[in-house]
Amino acid sequence: MYNCENPKNQYILTFGYGNRQDYQTFIEYLDQFEVSYVIDVRFTPRAWSRKWYGNQIEKLCRSKGINYISKIYLGNTSGNANWIPPDQKEANKSLAEVAEITSKGTVLLLCAEKDWHQCHRVEVANELEKLVRVPVKHLV
Repeated sequence: MYNCENPKNQYILTFGYGNRQDYQTFIEYLDQFEVSYVIDVRFTPRAWSRKWYGNQIEKLCRSKGINYISKIYLGNTSGNANWIPPDQKEANKSLAEVAEITSKGTVLLLCAEKDWHQCHRVEVANELEKLVRVPVKHLV
């Protein structure tokens, strides 16, 4: 088990940007929950809109003093909510790395699917919750 004694870290957060045209809701959540790390769990950190490309999100996060980390091995190759990582060994390693990060501040797992019921990030968050014993909160 990992040491998660940061009192600000009450949740492992998840967020999907879906068809959002701007960052307004995303930024509101970053501020409201005092997010320290945005962990991008997309296998390919790209989107229909360049606004949601990994490098653009990284710029936004950096402007707010938030760390952006892309973890492609926590991405999904199934094409649906059933999580099938591109490489299970690397996925396990990435989960352990993110578990360590949670001890440093609040983590938000970012993916494309707006409806968390239909996204693999639920499984990723559940696996992370088992490691760090911090509850998951899905933001909409």
